[in-house]
Amino acid sequence: MNYDLFDERHNAKVDFLSPIRKIGEITRQAGGLNELFYEFSDPYLDFLSKHIQIGKSAAAIFAAMVNMYNGLEMTINQLAGYLKLECIEIIMLMDELEELEEKQLIQISHDCIDPFSNSQEAIFFKLPLRTIEALRKGSYQELLNKKNLTIEELFLQIEYLCEERVQKRLTFKNTRTKMNNLLNDNTHLDFVNKLLNLKLQDDDMLVLLRFFHYTINVDEPDMSLRQLEALYEHSSNFIGIKRQLRNGSYILLKKGLIENSHGDGFCDTESYRLTNMVREEYVGDMIDTLVEIPIKGLILSDSITEKKLFYPEKTQRAIDELTSILKIENFSAVQKRLSDKGMRTGFACLFSGGPGTGKTETSYQIARMCGRNIMQIDIANTKSKWFGDSEKTIKSLFDKYRSAVKRQTVTPILLFNEADAVFSKRRHLGDEHSGPAQTENAIQNIILQEIENLHGILIATTNLSANMDAAFERRFLYKIDFEKPELDTRKSIWLSMVSGLDKDFAHTLAFRYDFSGGQIENIARKISVHQVLSGLTPSLEEMIRFCDEENINRQSVKQIGFLAA
Repeated sequence: MNYDLFDERHNAKVDFLSPIRKIGEITRQAGGLNELFYEFSDPYLDFLSKHIQIGKSAAAIFAAMVNMYNGLEMTINQLAGYLKLECIEIIMLMDELEELEEKQLIQISHDCIDPFSNSQEAIFFKLPLRTIEALRKGSYQELLNKKNLTIEELFLQIEYLCEERVQKRLTFKNTRTKMNNLLNDNTHLDFVNKLLNLKLQDDDMLVLLRFFHYTINVDEPDMSLRQLEALYEHSSNFIGIKRQLRNGSYILLKKGLIENSHGDGFCDTESYRLTNMVREEYVGDMIDTLVEIPIKGLILSDSITEKKLFYPEKTQRAIDELTSILKIENFSAVQKRLSDKGMRTGFACLFSGGPGTGKTETSYQIARMCGRNIMQIDIANTKSKWFGDSEKTIKSLFDKYRSAVKRQTVTPILLFNEADAVFSKRRHLGDEHSGPAQTENAIQNIILQEIENLHGILIATTNLSANMDAAFERRFLYKIDFEKPELDTRKSIWLSMVSGLDKDFAHTLAFRYDFSGGQIENIARKISVHQVLSGLTPSLEEMIRFCDEENINRQSVKQIGFLAA
């Protein structure tokens, strides 16, 4: 049997999914991974083996995983059940699974079942979306190619490997192997040759590359021992290096490649950074080139879906004015005028109002219309149980934003969403919660100073503006209050979100229910779900029921006739 779907022409698309589907059919017909399976699936396995450069056993497992794909992780039990094998037989195939991981076809993670015990771990397998997309597009060879990279592509690969290891999706052994291969395949780069000339052991090279990753990709010069320890499988594997770092005998310290971080004139033996010499010699010449490396976590303006929003007249005027100022053609002129007058050029804006009034979505739509990317801050992720870590996190976020401003052609927007917890009134020290109060006050002081020195654009959203500290309120140049929509505005929202809705009934709903835009959107989504499940447009009675379910407290329902105008 001859099965050749591969067109030898350059850049020809390869049909991977058809043979993978055929392998799935044979798996079911043969009753699992057995001799009969291999007899009938051999030409399809040979095809995958040839074009993805893996063994036939690995190809069989890979095809099974693609056929099982649902976007979620799978366990050894699930894989064994699909292949009609015992779990121990899957364990015996771990070499093949690690081969797939090394090719970046799958991810293997080791998760702790009991958070209070390091001894109970489970193994999970997952197909990353990029694998599915590459197979779908028939372009997997491009994904496999890690040779002759540009310096930007090299640093993106370093970022990928570091993050995959920290998230436990790659074993330490495979991460180290991939790093070695990445360097050896790209010796045309001066940066790589300088690294290889250091003649470091594999583990030490991996640690050094993590420092470069933090400096270039994360835009954070300092790295704590905890962040270094995240590279290793277990804390016990890092004890020796930690001891050497603290007593100054670690090879990277002795070679002058890294040093203790410094703060207020003191060395910090829990935090380290690349030395100035290394930054200048290895990174200095690349800064201009690396400007185009995508900034992690940045929401691109052209990825934001256009959405029609409705506001009360006063709010609409304020939003239109702010949008006009932030347009690229106006913003530079405004900043120059402020600078010429010796005034601060940063724009800090406050959006306040109840939940569902459109504060966050407005921020996105302004970014879209003005062609500005967004760096959104999740306040919850800034909180740490470790004393001093929260303050360092906040500082690093602003450092990253400053770097983004320098590296982006158009100034991005820094979005503090639901910032009530950070911008609230400062707490008095000396009570029983003085520790948390001290931390929160320290964070607020940092943010106040950063807003004072801001050279970009910051938008903060809050539901509780009345609880805002006066020091914050003074620092916001533009303050826009998002009130609940009025009757006519609510009617417009109903008509825009529910296609085919009768105007009179839209008026009735707007009059009866004092909903925010977010609440109306929830009901519109329920209507869409109802249409998918039943194939029918919900009746007026069903729409009223959806509204009543949304309005749990029933405090804003006007008791009127069903079709009152």
